[in-house]
Amino acid sequence: MAIPAGIQPPNAAERERPPDRSPAPGLFLDRLRQGPIVLGAGMGTRLLARGLELVRDEPCHWNLDRPDDVLAIHRLDRAAGAVGLVTNTFGANRGWLSRLGRAGDAESFNRAGADLARQAVGPDGIVLGDIGPTSADQPGSVGEQAAWLRDAGVDAILLETFRLEPAVAALAEVRAALGGEALPIVVGLWKWPDAIEDAARRLVDAGAAAIGANCRPALAGLLSLLQRVAAAVPCPLLAKPGVDPADGDADSTPAAFAAAVPEFLAANVRLIGGCCGTTDAHVAALAAACSALRPAAIPSQRGARP
Repeated sequence: MAIPAGIQPPNAAERERPPDRSPAPGLFLDRLRQGPIVLGAGMGTRLLARGLELVRDEPCHWNLDRPDDVLAIHRLDRAAGAVGLVTNTFGANRGWLSRLGRAGDAESFNRAGADLARQAVGPDGIVLGDIGPTSADQPGSVGEQAAWLRDAGVDAILLETFRLEPAVAALAEVRAALGGEALPIVVGLWKWPDAIEDAARRLVDAGAAAIGANCRPALAGLLSLLQRVAAAVPCPLLAKPGVDPADGDADSTPAAFAAAVPEFLAANVRLIGGCCGTTDAHVAALAAACSALRPAAIPSQRGARP
């Protein structure tokens, strides 16, 4: 891969690259059973704050071109208390990357993204391999990306910011691509259909180990939605609300995220982090709120399955 002019090769990240690690689906499911897993915050918005320009770069480009920046963000989340990190691979599929002439680097972006997350979280932490909805636009792309992420040692696959129908199709494709070595698959929808309960059952029946929502709705709306999901299906849930600093919502603050933790856990949320606009301050608030709860105050989790 040719490094663009003016960009230094990622020597520091290469020196620290972790050894190859086999995927550990059992580790992920065991950790879900033990209690809530605090995830990191939004990656793309923080890369934009560091100078990412979407007219010429996708966030995943920085896994190779500026890995120290990606690693620094992951490490901020880890230091704030995240025990699960999501790879910077949201748009790392051939079809989407062809827009900017980098389809040939797709596999490398995925492998580097998994390596960077693993460096930050350590061998005992959780790495979720992130796949965004643009992968569903090209047949075979979701399965291909999932296989790259599995081979790079992620503990689970996260289908993030999907709608229902593409998510159901993507679940089938990932399971077919990974075969007998299937990893747990987590699904986050950004827009749920009106028939929330029916949608939840379809996702679980299609093979999701955990389901939920990311980005939108915001905090209060997300809690209401997930309470309905929890009443419909006995599986662990994902909550990754986003924030918009421009809207001034009271529920965009780290303190508001922390205050909502008991209600989210009561709704069987076991993966909790932040999406667009959130930072390590939100992660720290979530981690502190989870740690402050006595084990007896955390309802028993229902339904973790591969």
